[in-house]
Amino acid sequence: MAANKTGTTGEKDESQQEIRRDAIRAAEGLAFHETVQRFGSANAEYIKGYRGVDHETGKRFAKGLAGIAKHKVSDDPRWTARNIKQQAGYSAEVATTSRDNAEAIISKSNVRTSRSDDLPEYGKNHNVVDRVKLVDGNIVDGSQAQMKFVGDRNQLLEDIAREDGKFSRYRGTKIELPREQFEGNRAYVLEEAKKLKEQAEKLSKKSGKADQANKLRIEAAKLEERAKAENFQAEPATDYCRRKAHQRRYNAEKAEAKGNSDAATKLRREADNYDELAEQVSDSGLTTEEAIFYRERPGSATFMDIGRTSHRAGIQGAKYGAIIGGSISILVNCLAVAQGEKEASDIFSDIATDTIKAGALGYGGAFAGSAIKGGMQQSGNPFVRQLAGTSAPTLALNICLSLGSSVQRFVTGEINEEQLLTEVGEKGAGMLSSGMMAAVGQVAIPVPFAGAAIGGLIGYMLSSMFYQSALDAAHGAQISRERLLQVRAIEAAARDRIDFEKEQLEEFVSREIPQLRLETKSLLSTIGSTNKKSLDEMCNSINHYAELLGKKLQFQSIDEFELFMSTDDPLAL
Repeated sequence: MAANKTGTTGEKDESQQEIRRDAIRAAEGLAFHETVQRFGSANAEYIKGYRGVDHETGKRFAKGLAGIAKHKVSDDPRWTARNIKQQAGYSAEVATTSRDNAEAIISKSNVRTSRSDDLPEYGKNHNVVDRVKLVDGNIVDGSQAQMKFVGDRNQLLEDIAREDGKFSRYRGTKIELPREQFEGNRAYVLEEAKKLKEQAEKLSKKSGKADQANKLRIEAAKLEERAKAENFQAEPATDYCRRKAHQRRYNAEKAEAKGNSDAATKLRREADNYDELAEQVSDSGLTTEEAIFYRERPGSATFMDIGRTSHRAGIQGAKYGAIIGGSISILVNCLAVAQGEKEASDIFSDIATDTIKAGALGYGGAFAGSAIKGGMQQSGNPFVRQLAGTSAPTLALNICLSLGSSVQRFVTGEINEEQLLTEVGEKGAGMLSSGMMAAVGQVAIPVPFAGAAIGGLIGYMLSSMFYQSALDAAHGAQISRERLLQVRAIEAAARDRIDFEKEQLEEFVSREIPQLRLETKSLLSTIGSTNKKSLDEMCNSINHYAELLGKKLQFQSIDEFELFMSTDDPLAL
């Protein structure tokens, strides 16, 4: 019996440590809830651009990347490349619009970008405007832009600036060019050559990589030779426009000197047009090769966009995780030193290790959470879209880590089936309660991430205690079976159980969440009311809310609390 008691005590200690670890994970996860929501909404923009539909509003766009990729191209090889480039221009419009809106969401700007094809003011295939910026649904003056992915940039600018140019209608509109044309082919190609040389130097320092390094050097040399040959649009677009304006004015003076005032006037107008173009021409944000990639492989391009944005979210999450994890580690280790459990010289490495782990967890949680949030936000299922606004995406990785440790212990035989189900139930309840309490904590403590983290931590600890109290009375006899048969039986029933749990969760949410919201609103209204109420009335409201969550508090009134304070009875948490 003594051994059994010792084993039981050890199991309880391990369980309590696991609860503390999960509580810290929940606090860290909820700390970057806002980051996940913001970057996740940015990821949703890429999904909208790929599908060509916004499931949140039900709006369908004129074109989506997936639809453009299905457009037919000429069977004649002489025209295939031209067709692809033309369609790549459409893909570039969609892709840059998604990118612009994603960046606006990340930076918390209220400016949004739309293709003219998706606005009734312009209709489809407008002959001047491709994209515009909106604020609260209203078009921003001067934001109209035409995107042009053409082979000869200089000829395009000439056709806009000339008095009788075939693209003179674009004057007064922003012109968005492929990045390599805006920056200048020579500068762009030389920059690419420089990057290849740097990669070659890094590879040359690694054993067995000499051949790859030499190949990169050869490619860099080819690019440098190519840059020398591409003289027709080597300089940046703005410099080209200003140089052409200067030439026009010089020629105007010569024409004026010869008495040809009409020609001089025309040349000066064209010079003014070039000066205007120098201010209006801009970088589309995409190269021609990237636009073609969006046309030919829209799915891969979209995944790469989501990956880049999720990485940025991960960097933010790593910062929050390191701050919270490091702070908790400092407190825990300092307490251990005060209690004589550790030497002061030993805690620094532990604090550094804990901070690094917390930062890594923060990165993974924010990365995965923002990617999941984007997908959920644009799901065709209304219930999934509703969950996207909760802490579910934020806690996804933490839940997997938490439940994964329990499953691993079960498979290795450390715990039995009953203990597995107990831990899964307890952790699941804890994570759900963390999400709810995080919202309450953020209202009570309106500091970015601090209120949500504290609320989530309290919610997890409370729900774990409530759940454990209920389980203590429900432990039954243990039935021993062969471990292999257990695993096979659970595996066979897993799919059916997942479907059943999904139905139960949907039913629970539709039934209980509205009532919980009403009760929460009533509680907060009572606490924050300016009316003079007795403390007992406030206690009654708090006790009622606690009973709703399945817990009876120790004190039902102020009198009971004052009576307790006059005794030596222990405080029960």
